[in-house]
Amino acid sequence: MAPRVLILAVTLTSVSRSVGGGVGVSPELRKVDHLLNPARYDRRQTPVPHTGGPSRVTIELYIRSFGSISPIQMDYSVDLYLRQRWVEPRLEGSLQQPLDSNDPTLVRMLWKPEVYFPNSKDGDFQYVTVPNVLVRIHPDGAILYILRMKMKFSCMMDLSTFPLDHQTCFIQIASFAKTTRELELVWYEHDPVKMYRGLQLPQFQVKSIRMDTCALSFHIGNYSCLEAVFELQRNLGYHLVQSYLPTSLIVVVSWVSFWLDVDAIAPRVTLGVTTLLTVCSESSAFRDKIPAVSYVKALDIWMASCTAFVFLALLEFTLVNYLGRHRRRLLCSIPSQAIYPHYTLRLKSRTSHDESVDGAGVVSGGGLICTPLTWLQQANLAKKIDQTSRAVFPLFFLAFNLIYWLYYQVLV
Repeated sequence: MAPRVLILAVTLTSVSRSVGGGVGVSPELRKVDHLLNPARYDRRQTPVPHTGGPSRVTIELYIRSFGSISPIQMDYSVDLYLRQRWVEPRLEGSLQQPLDSNDPTLVRMLWKPEVYFPNSKDGDFQYVTVPNVLVRIHPDGAILYILRMKMKFSCMMDLSTFPLDHQTCFIQIASFAKTTRELELVWYEHDPVKMYRGLQLPQFQVKSIRMDTCALSFHIGNYSCLEAVFELQRNLGYHLVQSYLPTSLIVVVSWVSFWLDVDAIAPRVTLGVTTLLTVCSESSAFRDKIPAVSYVKALDIWMASCTAFVFLALLEFTLVNYLGRHRRRLLCSIPSQAIYPHYTLRLKSRTSHDESVDGAGVVSGGGLICTPLTWLQQANLAKKIDQTSRAVFPLFFLAFNLIYWLYYQVLV
């Protein structure tokens, strides 16, 4: 038992000597460990440049993915790399070449800018398969600090022109604890916000990216703040296929009743009611996919107009049916049109004589049927209304489309 204890003690001693003596450790790491010793380096102290004034930190963003833009939650998700650069005078001249490290212990020993995202809803660091953090220390004391994070930012959207809308979303970066007297955030001078090459958004297209500053003022002081502004345009393809084309076809189908005979009551009623219920169900289906807002959206105007066109087609059939239904009634036969000038005589062949019809009239043996001249005029008017509707309804719908698309695509 004693030899085993002795061997274990010798092993632990050799390991401690290797660690303490730096056996196998590069000279650059030894220098950094020596400089970052808590007795020599206070990571709570802000680096003070030679010129005095606040420490200057340069910010750069590299966006790896941009998506999940939700109009209901008013937010979007981003997978990004946050790159921060500053000069640490206390490490100047300590190294012969740049040193890269993702050691969490080394990262904790350094002073780092205390930045945060004011408009973020949620966020997390990436730990797969190792903590995605990198520190590069240059011989002149310049430090590059890279973090990879998955963030969810709020984006207040104006949906008055939905789905033909343009949105403006932001990523804000600000100092949390240090005021402008101690810390100043500035954008990197060369293309500070980069997007992954080939990055495509499922619903939007990034039209432009611009960099700006934003001031945060509280009762305890002013804080430096940066802002990346994304101008987004919604892709129309999805809504064109899922909402505009189907509802347009429903409106066109409702016009088929204009070519049906006035007496075809059952087919015309069925067609009108079916198209009306279909366009109402389409409107309800898309209403559930967007947030309830207090103003009218462009899609609401489209759905309401399509519903109105279908409903007017149903009203047109009601009017035509009212004007043309007298043609189906038979009245008593009369001896001469000269005695009753308001009646017209029509000759029809009958298989039987002295036939009575529904108590509304009597068919004489000669087959003469008396029909009021006014009723015949109304029946002809019903046909003319159908013929006119075949041209008027498509023209009005075409004019509505012209005004709708011109207003939302050009004027707004």
